[in-house]
Amino acid sequence: MPNNKIQIAGTIYLEQMKVMKQILSLAEFKFDKRTKEYLYFKSQVMDNFYNGLKKLFSKLEEQNMIKRCSCGTNVRKGYRNCSCKGSGFINND
Repeated sequence: MPNNKIQIAGTIYLEQMKVMKQILSLAEFKFDKRTKEYLYFKSQVMDNFYNGLKKLFSKLEEQNMIKRCSCGTNVRKGYRNCSCKGSGFINND
């Protein structure tokens, strides 16, 4: 029987990426994508999202809820067609 259990880190990762992309899309209404202002805003948004995810995943790993995925990816590398979805972590069953 297949394991249909939700992969918590992958689910959190995909939701956070969706929110981050929506924020960056909204910023495009204010700034041209080629301006220094937009590039600075984008780097700050991305750093905050990625650093927050790293902290959350570290806490979940400390609690033995998740473990590192064998694919070797991390949150900054983007989506992967893997159980971790690009988060770099899978459930610790």
